[in-house]
Amino acid sequence: MVDPLAQFRKTPPGSSAPAQTPTPPKDGEGYVAFGTKDKVSRLRIRRAMAPTRSPGYAYLLDVVYDGNYGTNFVLVFTFLMVLVRGKNLQQLVFALESGMADFVQEFDADRWAKPTDETAAFIESIEVVVQESASSVSGADKTGETKH
Repeated sequence: MVDPLAQFRKTPPGSSAPAQTPTPPKDGEGYVAFGTKDKVSRLRIRRAMAPTRSPGYAYLLDVVYDGNYGTNFVLVFTFLMVLVRGKNLQQLVFALESGMADFVQEFDADRWAKPTDETAAFIESIEVVVQESASSVSGADKTGETKH
């Protein structure tokens, strides 16, 4: 069986060598939409103009996406929903379904030049909707605070 995430793994499956922690790109490096590693308990959601969130995978209920189009997906957690829009997001969705996505990162034109690789994953926007209670979803979390 071919492992579609092999290129992102730091150690081969079944290896007893310790996993290396991937480092996020520095400001001088280019933009990457997501990073993976073998054992992930939390997903870091990095938005351009809002605080980073880090919900646990244990609270992820569903991943809703547009099939092979790779233009958007929604992460449904018990207490929030995350809408991601972009292009070439198929590998990212697979990494999320496998619990191996370490972070997702919205493109910020103030930090990086727009990528030239047309086949690379690219996140145009990330919108976080926080639930105030189990029965209703309030509104978009644009500033890091919940709406009341």
